[in-house]
Amino acid sequence: MEPQITARPDHPVSRKQISASALKVLYALKDAGYTAYLAGGGVRDLLLGRTPKDFDVATNATPEEVRKVFRNCRLIGRRFRLAHVFFRDEIIEVSTFRAPTPPDDETLQNDNSTFLSKDGLVLRDNLFGTPEEDALRRDFTVNALFYNITDYSLIDYVNGRRDLDNRLIRVIGNPEQRFTEDPVRILRAIRFAAILGFSIEPSAREAIRQHAARLEGCSSSRLYEEIQKLISCGKAEKVFALCCELNVFEHIFPELGAWLNAPDGEGKTHWLEKSFKQIDRWRAAGIQIDPALPFALIFGEYHEWVAAQLMRDEKLPHAEALQEATHRHIRQLDRIRIPKSVTHHIAEIMTGQPRFLKTTPKNVHRMMNHRCFLDAFLYFKFAALTAGRHAAELDWWETQRKSRQRLTA
Repeated sequence: MEPQITARPDHPVSRKQISASALKVLYALKDAGYTAYLAGGGVRDLLLGRTPKDFDVATNATPEEVRKVFRNCRLIGRRFRLAHVFFRDEIIEVSTFRAPTPPDDETLQNDNSTFLSKDGLVLRDNLFGTPEEDALRRDFTVNALFYNITDYSLIDYVNGRRDLDNRLIRVIGNPEQRFTEDPVRILRAIRFAAILGFSIEPSAREAIRQHAARLEGCSSSRLYEEIQKLISCGKAEKVFALCCELNVFEHIFPELGAWLNAPDGEGKTHWLEKSFKQIDRWRAAGIQIDPALPFALIFGEYHEWVAAQLMRDEKLPHAEALQEATHRHIRQLDRIRIPKSVTHHIAEIMTGQPRFLKTTPKNVHRMMNHRCFLDAFLYFKFAALTAGRHAAELDWWETQRKSRQRLTA
């Protein structure tokens, strides 16, 4: 397949927009005799006039050859072997051009390069190939564009620029096969559509609906990592809407999904919509929040509902019921490996809620000196405003916080 090549005068990407570290990697590989392209999301974002979050490089050098070029390099990964080149304030990821997954050849599927599970899930893939093969095996057309450091041209094997112009997320190849190979691509499609404000191409939308259940069989650590990206991408409210629209949400959080879809579930999405909107507000304001707080907000109404059942059926005190509800739910989330430190922090946020109803000077001192106070208070404030409750207590605690800030200023 002949690529569409756009010469430097006919596209807006400039070396001035590329980080100095990425340029050092590109030029070093070129000077060592290798092909080196800026690839993926960095090229996409530059063409859209966005500031890339990071820069990735694709090359015909193997990971071991990349390591010989750079002393500041470490090889990582087993499923996909990659090279990370370390600089003071940036890591440049370098991948070798990869070939397509072999069809039904057992000798290739089970060697040290490529291995597939019986249902088609790619477990390991280190079969190297050409730039064209590499482009064709990437996930979406808008992520398969190359910038050639040799002549500063753009290389497009998949009509990625056309889809950028049409604001469309299109899967490269057969969407059903690609989502079977790696179901996490479903979450990536949703994230890119939300961040970029693009539409998902119709056949891909249908394939997402058909294969969303495969997410339940994915690596728990990969799912946690991808969910963190969804929550913190700045467009979490849109992500949630797409997950509900495409029947994905219940396969990420089955217990929460079942609760929302219950006969009395009408109106329960209000809390979740407000949660994701609040997370986006914090992100837009540049506020750094603990990873536990977004989960506490997202799960909060469900945990409170479970705690109410425990208080009624098992006669547990309020704080203990909230702690038990939190731990029971997260133990069920074994498909998402939420770190124990995050789990404990979510539980502390929830168990702190009843204490905000005690408006006494002694309680103020104890609460404000607790390490989880701010996160617990932010949850309390969010819940009070969202559910229309505890207005007097919220005003009282806001006054106490302001007084404490004046004293410590």
